Amino acid sequence: MTINPRMLILAREARGLSQAELTKTLITISQATYSRIEKGIVEIQENQLNELSKHLDFPVSFFNREGKIPGSYQEYFYRKRQTLPKKQQIKLEATFDLIRMFCEDLLESVDIPDFSLPEIEIEHTNTAEVIANKVRRYLGIERGPIANLIELLERNGVMIFLLQNAPDKFDGTTVITKSGTRVIVLNENMPNYRKRFTISHELCHILCHIPFTSENPFKTDADIEKEADTFASEFLMPSDQIRNELYRLTYAKLTDIKGYWKVSKSSIIYRAHKLGCIDMNRFIYLMTELSRYNERKVEKNDVPMEDPQLLRLITDTFHKSLGFTDEEFMSALTINKDDFDFFILNKKRSTKMRIAV
Repeated sequence: MTINPRMLILAREARGLSQAELTKTLITISQATYSRIEKGIVEIQENQLNELSKHLDFPVSFFNREGKIPGSYQEYFYRKRQTLPKKQQIKLEATFDLIRMFCEDLLESVDIPDFSLPEIEIEHTNTAEVIANKVRRYLGIERGPIANLIELLERNGVMIFLLQNAPDKFDGTTVITKSGTRVIVLNENMPNYRKRFTISHELCHILCHIPFTSENPFKTDADIEKEADTFASEFLMPSDQIRNELYRLTYAKLTDIKGYWKVSKSSIIYRAHKLGCIDMNRFIYLMTELSRYNERKVEKNDVPMEDPQLLRLITDTFHKSLGFTDEEFMSALTINKDDFDFFILNKKRSTKMRIAV
């Protein structure tokens, strides 16, 4: 039988398995034979494909899809609080590629707003801060905090995808479909204040980095991440609007400032130091107070944030306007029931699923 070996690799990596881990559970395929199947050296037999389909929990039709695996399609920029273990990173990037593929399938039948934001390279006087303010003006954002950040981006053609069961060290990334749709993938488990910052961070990648990466090979990952953080800070807390609130900053004032600007206390402290409103001693004192009140990792009093709507509206269109049953929907996407619930309906994995992200 003929399959697309790249889909076999993707399915295995999405389940977090090495070749050795997978083949030790198989009856019909040795690791040596499996390795040759993945490389496209030998063809797979029907009984072997059926066994793989069962163990990897993907429909047989999935392995006949066209497509590329992570790494061959794009380089992923994603926020990590620490370096992810290599195995976890491989699994996560395979999950990103599944999200991209399923979004491509959905968008073949349903139209969403075109991506309408300008792409601007960070260079010379076009700093991250300057571009952040240009984007605010372009989007028609009034003075003050951005109230409905997700709604604003989805209205301009950027999908927001909340990833359940994501590793704690993962915050967010951006994937781009073949048709050019930008999809920001966020860790669902993060507090809203960090989701808002991560969305803004990823917006910088979308506008300032992804379009120009191949043209500017001299920037390091550290440069790119620092620029994205700088953009996000200015985008959410414009310096000319927040500066006066940050002089004589005390720990007691942080709660009110956080509630108004909808950002974390730690980002306010960093912003105050960056803008020269507090000195290093005050910065250290305030960060120490965050730790003393157990707010360094997870802060008290989250901020409000709306839920993404585009994916839900797309699935509603398939069900209500196009008349798809769940079974027809799953067949069209080459997806099983648990993955359908997880990727399309945004439900958490059942605890018994060993393949949860």
